[in-house]
Amino acid sequence: MLNHPYHFASRDKLGAMEALQHEDSCKPRVGLAAKPPAPPTSASLHGPITGVIIANGSTDVEAQQRNDSQPAPNLQNGTGAGAPAPVGNDKSKTEPDLTSLEAPYFQPYWSPAFFLTCFGAILVIWVFCWLYVGAFWNPTTRLGNLHVAVLNCDMVPGGSTLNASFIASSNLSKLVPAPLATSLLSASIWNKSSSLSRLLRWENGSCTGAGDSGRVCGTPQQEADCLASYSDDVLQGGAWALLYFPSNFTASYLSFFLGSGALGGAQNQRPVAHYVYARGRDYSTYTYVGMIILNNLMPGLSQKLTWGLANNPGVLQIMSPTFLASGISVSEVNLAPVKNFGQHFASYIFCVLLWLGSSFVVVSSYQFKLKSEQDLLTNREHERQQAPGAGVLRLRHVARALMIKGVIAALFMFVLMVFLCIVLWALGKGTEQWHLNPGYAIAFGWYMSWSFIAINAVLLHVIGIERFSSVTAFLLILQLTSASGIMSIEICNRFFYIGKGLPFFYGVRGFRTIFFGTCQNKMYINWLVFTAYNLVFAPLGLLLVTHRVWTAPNRARKQHRDGNAAGMGGVILPVAMGS
Repeated sequence: MLNHPYHFASRDKLGAMEALQHEDSCKPRVGLAAKPPAPPTSASLHGPITGVIIANGSTDVEAQQRNDSQPAPNLQNGTGAGAPAPVGNDKSKTEPDLTSLEAPYFQPYWSPAFFLTCFGAILVIWVFCWLYVGAFWNPTTRLGNLHVAVLNCDMVPGGSTLNASFIASSNLSKLVPAPLATSLLSASIWNKSSSLSRLLRWENGSCTGAGDSGRVCGTPQQEADCLASYSDDVLQGGAWALLYFPSNFTASYLSFFLGSGALGGAQNQRPVAHYVYARGRDYSTYTYVGMIILNNLMPGLSQKLTWGLANNPGVLQIMSPTFLASGISVSEVNLAPVKNFGQHFASYIFCVLLWLGSSFVVVSSYQFKLKSEQDLLTNREHERQQAPGAGVLRLRHVARALMIKGVIAALFMFVLMVFLCIVLWALGKGTEQWHLNPGYAIAFGWYMSWSFIAINAVLLHVIGIERFSSVTAFLLILQLTSASGIMSIEICNRFFYIGKGLPFFYGVRGFRTIFFGTCQNKMYINWLVFTAYNLVFAPLGLLLVTHRVWTAPNRARKQHRDGNAAGMGGVILPVAMGS
């Protein structure tokens, strides 16, 4: 077999130049009075051949025979292909027209394909607008999807805890015919005709041991355990909030009545309800929940009670007027406080930045070639076929390239994750929150970035470098709106529940666990999801990369022979091969 090198990508230019110059000596001169060269004899064909082999594997003699009937391509100097070779140092006269050499990679500007591409770009950007604006369009209409537990342990104090004289003079059964909290809630959130009942999804809670010894929530210890259980449910991602009315709520109300003896004789003890929430779960969503409970429900209950008492002269005679001014109050219990909103936002933006970093590292690994990759892409056909163990050697080159680039990519993402945490330390100056240690955050973000690299690698080698940026941007936008990063998907359109199948959702939730301690019992799910992504997409990405490198020479020859640019997922671009 002939021992001639193959030329690909950036080397195609040199091969094409030599082929054109050789054709000059074989074709009739254009524009000059010169004798046509004598046709080659059989003896000359059997002699040594000094022409280069072009990318499709045939000699320049064969190329000349095929192209005798075709017009010669123009050179930059405007002369025909058959003109004598210029002499001197005028490089512009010796370099072929790049437009002719790289024509397979270009398409006409004024063509249906161009306008279809523009129209497709408009549609994609339009879809981005739908995703972003539609996701957060009037979320108040979906607040009914948010679940709030109501634990009402209130009860009317027994006669033994009140003064007998007060019971006789006040007609206790008419003053408080039912526990105060029960009466107030029955007229508001448990009343289907009330607008408050539809603002959130209210759930009536209960406790183990309810009814024991006449107590709604059991013994004081059982009530405390029940409260702790519901509070933990809020912290771990269950109900969004807990509204708790303690068993002494009515007794505190009665302490404003003269001589009641309630609460052991303590006077003017304001009834207090407890609003339990975990701000670190989702800062923006709790803005809506808190607005309903703190600004609508509880002030409404207090106002309704005090207005009713103010219009009852008989009650005012035995009641302290200070209650009319104070009413009932709400105690806020924040299980996962957020000291700095920026750190809460970091749980979301970290995922975005890691995704961008993974996209960069994948594209860079594709564009910049190792020496072993260049050897694979330019390996000679006869060497691959005849050299002993050539297949094993090529496989070793592929494995080495994958290992080196994989290590560099992992190192890049590790350094990036460390730098992201440095931002928290620099801005927090000691106030940043770490429910788990910073090392855990770095490990979690680093492991998540492997999934991002694997996904982007698969996208790049399936759809091609030309379309990669658009598709990865679309996937990024989709995850931005469906990851509960800005606002919980529970108050977004149901379409955005798709986020539970994408990695961002679990990345955001994981970082909020690390920072604020929310949803701790779901942290293992986050690790499992990323492990599943790694196990599926990483081997697939490695397979696609190996196939691309292994088959690149064959596809390059076919591309050059057919005169067509790389198809869907094609990667034979001049800039890539010459790096």
